[in-house]
Parts: sequence; C-alpha cells; structure tokens
Amino acid sequence: MWYHFVGIGGVSMRAIAAILESRGGKVTGSDLKTGGHSAENIKDGIDALVYTSAVTENSPGWVEVEEARRRGIKLIKRGEMLAKIVGKNKVIAISGTHGKTTTTAMIGLTLKNAGFDPLIIVGEEVPELSGAVSFGKGKWAVIEACEYDKNFLHLHADIIVVTNVEEEHLDHYPGGLPEIIETFAQFVSQMKSGGKLIYCVDDENASIVAELAKEKNPQIEIIGYGMNQPKDFEQLDFPLAIPGDHNRRNALATLSVAKILGIEKSSVEAAISDFRGAKRRFEIKGEKNGVLVIDDYGHHPTEIVALLAGVKEKYPEKKFTAIFWPHQFRRTKSLLPKFPAAFKIADKVIIKEIFLVPGRDEKLEVSGRDIVNLINQETSGKAEFIDDDNKILAYLRNNLSDKDVLVTVGIPPVYKIAEKFLK
Repeated sequence: MWYHFVGIGGVSMRAIAAILESRGGKVTGSDLKTGGHSAENIKDGIDALVYTSAVTENSPGWVEVEEARRRGIKLIKRGEMLAKIVGKNKVIAISGTHGKTTTTAMIGLTLKNAGFDPLIIVGEEVPELSGAVSFGKGKWAVIEACEYDKNFLHLHADIIVVTNVEEEHLDHYPGGLPEIIETFAQFVSQMKSGGKLIYCVDDENASIVAELAKEKNPQIEIIGYGMNQPKDFEQLDFPLAIPGDHNRRNALATLSVAKILGIEKSSVEAAISDFRGAKRRFEIKGEKNGVLVIDDYGHHPTEIVALLAGVKEKYPEKKFTAIFWPHQFRRTKSLLPKFPAAFKIADKVIIKEIFLVPGRDEKLEVSGRDIVNLINQETSGKAEFIDDDNKILAYLRNNLSDKDVLVTVGIPPVYKIAEKFLK
C-alpha cells in the first residue's frame, strides 16, 4: 500500500511511517518544515492518507486532506494507524498527562534487555534506540498512548500504565477534568480480556481512573505503584542517572510491568539505571564557561515543577536560570495561576511570548507578560519578559557564571537559545 503522511516531520509520525515502510509499504509525506503542504502532493495511486489531530480545517495541511477526500482516498488518523500497526501484538500502552515518553522508553528498554525483542514506539527520540522506534519481531509492543484528541481510544491493550491524570488539552476536553478522567477510564476499561492496569497510587486522579475502570470492567486486574508505599508495593532499590521523584515513579511503573512479565529486577536495573532520558527530557546540551545547559520540553506547570526539582536535586549548590517559551494561548490562559508555583525554586526566570500553534490555537487575552507579573507578585524582580532571542543571549552572557545552571523549557524552538549560548 501507498501511504501519504500529512505532518510527517513529527516524531511519532516518522516512527509510524518507518514501521510501515519496513513492512513493505510505500511512504510519502509532507510537512511545514520540508516544503510545506499542497494539493499537488496528493497523487494518483495513494491508498491512504495518514494525518495527525494537529491537522485541522484551519491548518495548512488541510488542503491535502480535502484533496484526498475529493479523490476518494481513505483517511486515517494517527491514533487509528498506530492501533492498526500493533493490532496483532500483545500491547503495553503507557498513558498519563505527564511521563509517558520516559516510562515508555524505560519499559521498552527493559523488555529489549530481557530478550523479548519488542516493537517499541516512543513519542520522542531515545539515544539507546537510535530514534523513536525499535523494530522488534517479538509478540509484545510497547507504545506511548496519547490522550490528545482521545487518540488512545483506538487501542485495546493487554497492559496499561497510567502515570498521572491532570487538566490538559482542554481544546479537546471541554468538560475539563471530569471528562478527562472519564475518558481515561474508558480507555482502561476496553482492555483485552485478562488485562492489567498499573497505576500510580500517589496520584489522586489516576486512582479515581482505576476505580471507575474497575466498575466498567470488573475483569481488569489493578496494580498500584508509588513512592513510600507499604512493603507489598514494588520498591526502587537502585539509583537512576536521571533525577527526580517523577523519574523514580516511572522506574517503579517499569518494575511493575517487569514483575508481570517475569523479568528479574536485576535485568530492569541493567536496562534503566544508566538511562539518560529521551531527547528534550532533562537533556544536557553541554557546558560553556562552567555554565551547564539543560533543555526540556515541559510546557505544563506540573512538568516544570518536576524538572526544576530534578535540577535542584542534581545540582544543589548551583543557582539556575530558566527560560520558558509557553505553548498555546488556550493552555496558558487555563493554567495561568499555576505558573508562579512552577518556577518557585528557580533563581531567575525569563519568559518569551506564547507560541501560537497554527490550526490548533487562537490568540486570546493572555500573554507571557502575565506569567511574569504573577511571578513577580510573589518575588519582586525574579521574572523578566524578553521576546528577542538576541537580547536573551546578551543577558545570559552578561549574568551567568560557573555557579549557574541554564534551563531552557517549553515549545521546541526554545532549545535553539541553548545551542546559540553554547556556541
């Protein structure tokens, strides 16, 4: 079959395309980063067009969706395509508002180390996998199951991990947290016969999801994990290379999956103790004049709290400056009151203007300046609004020393500031 991908530049789309190609399919694709979108990209002979939820009527890629529809070409959303790919596998699906990528990588590497030869599909590139996919031939597939646009409802897994559940993607969940919890419970309840849910008992909403899912499907076996739990819970008794309680919880989820599959703890330790994280997850970019530079994709306040706590844990004697580029006006407006607490332990915070995502967002009455003002209400002068990268770089060069750590966090282009500083 000939598959055409709209938005093939995305990490998960590239991974799916690579899998289809490895199975004998023909793959073409378009992306804003590589030539843009045009109806002329839709050729005779294409059997199916695969597109992400980010491609909407208001985004540039929609012209290709419309042309494919006009020609009678089958349209397949990314989530549906992922489900088709793993349809014959036994599936371990990792879900949650935060921590999916790291946990998926940890579990995938564990199964790989134990000789399971799994198919692994992660939402970001992992150095140990040399990308975001591992073409395993075994019966198990380890995949990241995303709640965005309810994509994970296409999946019917054998084992599901729920790391945490929080308000996010409110453009697709107008009912807010209750709708999000209900959708997670639906995802869990539609597991295959004999399915097992592994959930974080430290997270109140994940616990509610477990209860609701059990009500919907009493055949589900539910297994909890968490920090500082009774001895009947799996305990983490080896150190990790990546800091933070959130990563220790991810490791506990991995141990829980390993226990179900009969994998020895020593094998888990060998697989993940030196794991440095996926790209843009506490990614150490380098060092210049004694200033260590770390980049992370975190865009939700909870993710930023976990990131900065990890920085403080690993470098307790250092001061650190955070540069944050907010992602989406709608998200920023709904989460605005939570951002001051997110940056509480940073010494200095620089905020850029909110990044508008074409087709997925609209400009609202909110600005990066609002985050700055809220932070400064708590600690005067701590935050500064600078939307010019050259001015940010000038500030960094004039103010950072070997006593500092620089953290860039948020929408992907923010890492370019880190790279320019290092150069």
